[in-house]
Amino acid sequence: MPLPEHWATPEDFATLFQYFWHRDFPLDQKAIGARRADWTMHIGVVGRNIADLMGLVPRFEIGGKKDAVLRGWHGPEIAIDEIAVEWEWDGVWGNELKKLKCHKVFSSDKRDDRLLRFGVLITYAYTQDITNAYDHVEKLWKDAQWPLLLILVDFVKSKKFVMGKEFKNINVSVFDSSGRRKKVRVTPAFPWNVEGTRFFCADALSNI
Repeated sequence: MPLPEHWATPEDFATLFQYFWHRDFPLDQKAIGARRADWTMHIGVVGRNIADLMGLVPRFEIGGKKDAVLRGWHGPEIAIDEIAVEWEWDGVWGNELKKLKCHKVFSSDKRDDRLLRFGVLITYAYTQDITNAYDHVEKLWKDAQWPLLLILVDFVKSKKFVMGKEFKNINVSVFDSSGRRKKVRVTPAFPWNVEGTRFFCADALSNI
């Protein structure tokens, strides 16, 4: 049986991503040494945790070298629903969007008419380039067969952190099959800037 219509929606994924991103953040204001590999591992762990809470089966580096595929299932490896996930350090300009748009849903019965539930691209952009990134995604996502959840972390150059980036916000949008964008939410990327949570640090007030 397929997943219920309102189960594991793009908005559900976005909410869980936000919480796991903050909970398992690989640096703080004193431990600033996280590098690209640390962020790749962080996103992988977040994706696995999201799959776990959604009751889906995560598979990594499969399906045309997708970073991850989260599968609903009925019986041994009979895919009914899939969510394909890509994450990329260098923005929306690579081939990740094409891979998500052209994804083939796995099925042991060899049916080729099953559609992806939605695609997910998790990536980064200079704060001043967000509009250009959105325009690029809108053009590439036209005529897609399924929605795209874009999680875009914007940043400015900074020597405060080893990675050379100071994250600002997590910008979440959903693009429909015509390429039109719907804004879902914007939240602080650094946990210590999320006021009222246990992650929040009063010292961060001087950086806001």
